Amino acid sequence: MNIDSSTKNDIAIVAITRRGVALGQRLKMLLPGSHLYLPEKFAVGPNADEHPFSLPAKEVIREAFRRYRYLVLIMAVGIAVRLVAPELGDKHQDPGVVVVDDASSFSVSLLSGHIGGANELTKKIASLIGAHPVVTTASEVSETISVDMLGREFGWEVEDDAHVKAASAALVNGEPVGIYQDAGERNWWLETKPLMGNVHIFSTIKALRQANSQAALIITDRILDKECQALLPIHTVIYRPKSLVIGIGCNRGTKATEIEKAVTRLLSEHGLSINSIRNIATIDIKRNEPGLLDFARKSRLPIEYFDKETLGKSEFPSSPSAAALKYVGTPTVCEAAALLSSDNSLIVPKVSFNRMVTVAVARFAFNGERKKRGKLFLVGIGPGDPEQMTFKAREAINHSEVVVGYKTYIKLIEPYLCRKEVIATGMETEVERVKMAISLARKGRKVSLVSSGDTGIYGMAGLVGEMLREQSGEDLDIEVVPGVPLLAASAALLGSPISGDFVSISLSDYLVPWEEISLRLNLAMQGNLVIVLYNPRSQRRQRQLTEAREIFLRYRSPSTPVGIVTNAYRQKQEVVVTDLEHMLDYRIGMNTTVIIGNSTTFTLSNWMVTPRGYQTKYSLSQEPV
Repeated sequence: MNIDSSTKNDIAIVAITRRGVALGQRLKMLLPGSHLYLPEKFAVGPNADEHPFSLPAKEVIREAFRRYRYLVLIMAVGIAVRLVAPELGDKHQDPGVVVVDDASSFSVSLLSGHIGGANELTKKIASLIGAHPVVTTASEVSETISVDMLGREFGWEVEDDAHVKAASAALVNGEPVGIYQDAGERNWWLETKPLMGNVHIFSTIKALRQANSQAALIITDRILDKECQALLPIHTVIYRPKSLVIGIGCNRGTKATEIEKAVTRLLSEHGLSINSIRNIATIDIKRNEPGLLDFARKSRLPIEYFDKETLGKSEFPSSPSAAALKYVGTPTVCEAAALLSSDNSLIVPKVSFNRMVTVAVARFAFNGERKKRGKLFLVGIGPGDPEQMTFKAREAINHSEVVVGYKTYIKLIEPYLCRKEVIATGMETEVERVKMAISLARKGRKVSLVSSGDTGIYGMAGLVGEMLREQSGEDLDIEVVPGVPLLAASAALLGSPISGDFVSISLSDYLVPWEEISLRLNLAMQGNLVIVLYNPRSQRRQRQLTEAREIFLRYRSPSTPVGIVTNAYRQKQEVVVTDLEHMLDYRIGMNTTVIIGNSTTFTLSNWMVTPRGYQTKYSLSQEPV
């Protein structure tokens, strides 16, 4: 069997049992770009993303191990270990391997947890299928820094990985480790996870030297001289953040080699690392300059362009260039471009090389000047049972640092809150919850504000919109994640009571006057609509449901079907089909949804059905032809 090498960056899912194949097919739909490998006897029909193989699975694992970035093995861990063991090579080359049992109980990071990405894929799969993630790498278990992954999400590079293993051991074993940083992102460690007691941050390299640390992590874009390096701990790991913006001006026709020579020489003379270049900045008339484009492609650097008017308005330290003003219409190119792109100050003013290339260097603004952008997820968690929660809702919660919600709803999703900051409040604190969620997102945190059912149906989404209308400031990144609404869940338990037109009305007069609620009930009855009642009764609100029933009886027969659902898809669920005459004989509270049928609603055994009109248009009693 051959696996197309063009799929080497995708995910190979390998299943060996019938039950595992069913789970594999589900995962294939949930993981874009994945391919399923399954025994021939379980293959049904042609499918471009499914690849049958002959048992045993040894050969397919050997091929997939070399060709895919990730392997998801749906089988017992022991079997998986025996299959991948002969293929193990180097952690920088081996794929990330995740093992999932065919009962969907556990998602296990087996191989290349950090560098191979298996830890993150393990958590993602667990979130998607409701499994428990199992991650055993030392830094994950002890909640400390992962030396080989530090800053990876920002594009940081380890200059020399010779001491990564020893520094990792020092961290995990509780030995003193010093950190010094003078460039790059400052938010690499979450505020909610304090550094372990053996890790200390120093404001100068000199202070770090004097602390007798066993290992050091240095985050800098500067080249440390030999004397400085000699005084650091033996096990020192140097990270190169993407912090330098290179402003470039050049004559038409300048070759890429000349530009590369100028940039390399300037950085070397000023003790700056070429591995810390973030991007190039220049004037927009250079969009098609072959030499500049070739240099950028070779160096894998993006280019940011500015028009001459914007460059001309920028303040810059050097004297204006008569040549630049004459030929491109602005008194400066490299310095102004570097300043605008970095939103910070120059660290190397303009230097001209052979009157062909000018180069300036700025350090990109981090930590406050360009703060981390947060996100607010408005998540509907469904009626209560985890099986009724959407995959997207689980994924949003999984990606969040903070989860905010009413304490009862928080209790329902506890299995998904591992290592999250949780803010749970009681009844009548909705405004405070929303304020906290918005504030945290504005501070750069990823936040899930959860609501029962659907967040847009008597949930928090509307209140968030009202709150933002009253606030000033920059737009907030918000994603609304829909959930199974309580009215749909209750209707499913009753059969089909809202298959025609219906209206939902809350009987709570906490926010809406009873006079207005009463008017809505009367109008809905006049329209012969099915009515779904939210918040029908509480300990403090008893009369509203009684008065609502009196309104219903003005328009409906006492025999009109009524569905009463309490704790839909939660513990102590109760489902009752009764009628208007007897509806108050049953227990009804805040966790109850009541559905009042219209004039055509009927009962069928324990079902409640509202016809949509097919009977009048078609003959439903005829036998099929």
